[in-house]
Parts: sequence; C-alpha cells; structure tokens
Amino acid sequence: IVRKEEDDEASPAKEPTVMKKIIDAGAAALVGPTGSSQSLASLAFTGPAKLLQSTYAFAAEIGDGTKYPYHYQCSYNTDHQGEAAVRHLADQHKLKKIGILQENTAFGEQATAACKEALKRRGLTAVGIEVYPINAPDLNSYIGNLKRAGADGVLAWIANIPNAAMAFNAMHSQKWYPMVAGHNGLFLDALFDLVPAEALTHVYGTMYKSLMWTDKTYPGARQVEFAKKVASYYPEGKGSGVPVANSPYYDFLHVLKTVIEGEKTFEPEKVKRALDSVKGYKGLLGTINFTPENHTAIGIEDIALASVSSGKDPKSMGVFREMAK
Repeated sequence: IVRKEEDDEASPAKEPTVMKKIIDAGAAALVGPTGSSQSLASLAFTGPAKLLQSTYAFAAEIGDGTKYPYHYQCSYNTDHQGEAAVRHLADQHKLKKIGILQENTAFGEQATAACKEALKRRGLTAVGIEVYPINAPDLNSYIGNLKRAGADGVLAWIANIPNAAMAFNAMHSQKWYPMVAGHNGLFLDALFDLVPAEALTHVYGTMYKSLMWTDKTYPGARQVEFAKKVASYYPEGKGSGVPVANSPYYDFLHVLKTVIEGEKTFEPEKVKRALDSVKGYKGLLGTINFTPENHTAIGIEDIALASVSSGKDPKSMGVFREMAK
C-alpha cells in the first residue's frame, strides 16, 4: 500500500488541481477532503474517474448514492444533526422560541434547511435566522438580533473555533445565555481558553453515542483504546480529540479493507458493489449500513447531544463527552 498526500489548503478552488494529481497517480481510494464545500468541489472529478472516496463532510447530499455512486459518507449528515439538535431544544426542553445562527457555507446552508424542516414538523418556525460570513470580525450584531427576536434557544451551525469564540463571547458580553445546540466543531478544547465558562454552561453539540458517557454507561473498550491512540500517536493534535475521533476515515478504511479482502480484488466496480451491500457493520462510531441509493452510513439512532463543558472532565480523555440530559 502506497499513501499519496496532497494539500488542498482547505480551498474548494484548489480541488481540481489536487484531484487531478491524485487521479493521475492511479489512486485506488481516497479519504478527504475535509469540509462540505471542498468535498462537493472534489466530487465533480472523483465521480467520473470512479475513484472510491470518503470525505469528512456533513452535507446530506453527499450521501446520495445515486448522485455520487463512488462516494461513501461514513458519518451522520446535516439532516441527522438538525433533527437531533431540534429534538434536544424543542422536544426535551420544550423551547418554543428558537433562533438559528449559521455560517455561510454549504454545511451551514444545509444544516439550517434541515433545522427548518425539523421545526416545521413540530409546528414551529425559527424566530430569527442569522447568517454570517466565516471571516466576520465579530458576531455581536448577529447575536444581538437573535436576542432581540426573543430566542430562548439557538441552533448554532459553526464549524470553527474562532467563530464559536466570537459567538459565545458576544453572548457573554450581552449577558444572554440561551441554550445552544449545534455542530461537533464546538468540542475543540481551545474554546475553553477563549470563552468564559459561564457562557458554555448550556452549550451542546451533536456527537456519536459511542463516544459519550452517561450516569450509567461509559464508552466501550474499543473506543477507549482508540482515544489512547489519538493521544499517543498525534500529540500535535492535543485539544482536537473529538474532531479526530469523529473522522469517518477510520471506519471507511476498515470497511474498505473488509470488502477488498472478501472480494479478493481492488477492481473498483466489484468493490463498489460489495460496499453497496454492507449491512450491520459495527464501526467505531456506529452501525454502518449502505445501499446503492443510500451512501450515508450512520443513522439518527447512533447520535445524540453531548455537553461541551464536559470536555474539562478527566473522563473525557480529550475525546469523549457527557450525553446531554
């Protein structure tokens, strides 16, 4: 096995050049890129090349096996995240006035659309929707608009720490602490050094149940061993344990290995047919199921909301979080 790496600099505009290098090198499979916008840009090239691929992206359309037959989304998607977050605010905590804060990316757009549908199914409408550019210098005006709209809960689709810090510091400066439910990007430990603890008391993110603890349960032996590997193999990633563990690549490579060994071939079409029939595969993050039409591996039953602040608990091991109550 030969590994070939290319850096897309997190830019969708770089994908044509990067994908051409990978395809011309004769790669049999691809993990990456990271980010929904980057991933969608890459699929325009990897699909026609019949390159088996798994990206680190949550956009729901990326799991459409009919549209992207050679891409496998070994994670939950924006539809799952939107439903789980709305369940937490509207069903569990009975909040009626819910606002949405969204970055202006493909991920943000799809997550907001999923939330609007989930709210609609419950007879609710967002009291305000604030869309900010990811290079915004601060988010005070966006937060202020949601506060003035009367939101007592916020669905926050923020995928990076600088924006998250801006949002929670803005809430703190305005002495406004609504319940927040959002993206697993909120779990980066750097947030603890940038935001007052008070502002994170009622902040929750979507996460895999396999990486959570409760009053009665703790992550399994396989997950604990993986958390130890994350800490020991990648010391430079200290504080980024949750996004590393949430990566779909580990499960994708394990499923791919199993399929290739079972089929005894690297031939893309045969491997694809075998992947399309995977059922009940016990992955690190959840149970993986594929059909030719559905290439989103993880179901809603494998995710829930977890507490951001529980990352300070030694039990977290930098990877795990406590399930939201």
